[in-house]
Amino acid sequence: MNTTSHKRDVFILLSVIALMLFSIAALYSASSYYAMQTKGSAEYFAKTHIPKVIFAIILIFMTAKVDYHLYSKYSKHLIWITIILLVLVLFFGTTKNNATRWFQILNFSFQPSDLAKYTLIIHLSHLLAKKKDYVHLFYKGYLPLLFYIILVTLLIALQPNLSTAIIIFCTSFALLYISNVKLKHLIITFLIFIPLLIAFISTKEYAVNRIMSYKSYSTNGKTHLQLEQALIGLGNGGFVGVGPGNSFQKELFLPEAYGDFIFAIVGEEYGFVGTAGVVLIFVFLIIRGFKISKSINDDFGKYLSFGITLIISAYVFVNSAVATGILPVTGVPMPFISYGGTALIINSVGIGILLNISSQYNKQIKENSILKEE
Repeated sequence: MNTTSHKRDVFILLSVIALMLFSIAALYSASSYYAMQTKGSAEYFAKTHIPKVIFAIILIFMTAKVDYHLYSKYSKHLIWITIILLVLVLFFGTTKNNATRWFQILNFSFQPSDLAKYTLIIHLSHLLAKKKDYVHLFYKGYLPLLFYIILVTLLIALQPNLSTAIIIFCTSFALLYISNVKLKHLIITFLIFIPLLIAFISTKEYAVNRIMSYKSYSTNGKTHLQLEQALIGLGNGGFVGVGPGNSFQKELFLPEAYGDFIFAIVGEEYGFVGTAGVVLIFVFLIIRGFKISKSINDDFGKYLSFGITLIISAYVFVNSAVATGILPVTGVPMPFISYGGTALIINSVGIGILLNISSQYNKQIKENSILKEE
């Protein structure tokens, strides 16, 4: 089925491009002081980020031309390639901060978990569409879905990358929830999973420290420092901010200022107006994505567009909630804004897929309009 000749959702496209272009200015400001101290050039991280943004935008247009039904055809290949990569990274990956999550090839790093969050959604969407008449059955329908969810999340948790594993697990089950899967199967799974998650977290000292630091707001450790400095930055920003480039927290007060905590720098420099503007763009993007999912007359497209939109929603919520102290500190980037190559590229592919699904949605609208005229 060819969908490339039909109009795609230009509002989704413009929203993402606006976020990416804004990220250049935000990242340059957030990273300039650290780059000057460590790389000898204030523009170092911005210069490496700009080519990634350009490539990401090109990739959106390229993937938007690929018929999304093709992903259903090769979903099993995609998920097993991802699973193999998740296994290999545990043995051959680069270790940073006691976590083995990356493949390092020259100056390029690749994080398989970023790929996993989309390939899992693609394969689950394929299975839900394929098994729609018997997905309510435990052994024949639900168990194969659960197998892939548990395998992928377990491999990511072993890196360890608990925040990503939990997000992927929850978004996957949200996808199952809107399908014909029995609610009791989901509830029983969660009742079994929660104690196992608590037991697993209790074996990870860094995770326990983050939770305890958040709970007691203790004055020990990096996690408290990040949260405290992020809140100071947001407080400094007030309503309209201190102005672009005038952040105080970027001067090595706030760790990961250009990565996981860039939202705090945006709040300091652009104030409540700036952070609200960023959030509103994301909200608009998310609403458009869910609208496509709700309206398209195709099971695979419905589940896939819902899953892609849900992943972006989850990352936006968790990142902003961490920066504002609502959730414990986790290493979750802000989509399309935080520094990093893999997440930006993979999220752009996700948006390209969403745009192609929207073209099918617009095709349906056009065909229905023609039928009404006749």
